[in-house]
Amino acid sequence: MGPVGTGAASKLALNQRIASLTHGYSLALRLVQASGLDVDSFIDVVRPSALYAPTVDKKLKRMLAHDYSDPNFSTSLLRKDLNLFLREENLAGVNADALEGLSSLLMRAEGTDLDAGDYSALYELTAAESPLS
Repeated sequence: MGPVGTGAASKLALNQRIASLTHGYSLALRLVQASGLDVDSFIDVVRPSALYAPTVDKKLKRMLAHDYSDPNFSTSLLRKDLNLFLREENLAGVNADALEGLSSLLMRAEGTDLDAGDYSALYELTAAESPLS
């Protein structure tokens, strides 16, 4: 990737994107479901748009089934990397205040089954009355 440290910075930047994207997608999905809109109809609108990311299709089944077993990347590892990103924000000269809430949300999974599950379990944490409340 370049000089020493750039590989680690790249990893943290990418995993911050995963956390932010999955959080935003989870919130949108929750609103769609609460409004009574058919999820498939919503996804049909998202797929051809600039808002689409492969995560939409990769994680939708897990979210709707509430099944986070056999993780690609665990919630605990996502939280760790997001917190490392936040620790480095001052060095990078960025304002990452908006990620503090996401970090707190991910902290709620610590010590639960969601922590060892796939990071798409973030969907569970976005429920107003999550199983952790």
